[in-house]
Amino acid sequence: MTTPPTPSVDNSAADSGDQLIPVFEGQIGEVPMLVCNARELHAFLVVGRGFSNWIKDRIGTYGFEENKDYSTNLANRSDGRPGKPRADYHLTLDTAKELAMVENNEQGKAARRYFIECERRTLEATPTEKEWKLLRPPWREVGGGV
Repeated sequence: MTTPPTPSVDNSAADSGDQLIPVFEGQIGEVPMLVCNARELHAFLVVGRGFSNWIKDRIGTYGFEENKDYSTNLANRSDGRPGKPRADYHLTLDTAKELAMVENNEQGKAARRYFIECERRTLEATPTEKEWKLLRPPWREVGGGV
C-alpha cells in the first residue's frame, strides 16, 4: 500500500502572518510529522532559566518519552567556540502544547493557541485517506503492475 505524503504546514502564524515558533517537517522515531525546536519554544516562553536544565526537568516531571514525544540530535555549537556539541530537541506539537501550557503565562497561552492553529491548518490541507485513494493512480497499487 502506498503511504500518503508527509503533511506540510502553512508557515504563517495563527492570526498575524508571522511564525511565533517555527514549525517544520521532521521525524520522531520512525514517524514523519510536524515538529518544533525546543530551544525556540523555550526562548519564546521567556522561561527565566537555562534551556538545558529546563528541558531535562520538564521531560522528567511530565514523563515525555524519547522517540515518541521528542527526539534529540547533537548539533555544533552556535557560538563557534570549541566544546562538546549541544543537544537539540525536536518536539511533537502535542508535547510543545503541553510545555507551553504548564508555563502558565501569557506566552505559554499564545504558543498553545498557535500550535493548535498550525495543526488545524495542516488537517485542512492534508487529504483524507479516501481523498488520497482517489488521487492515487490505480496502477500504483502494490502488485498492480505498470
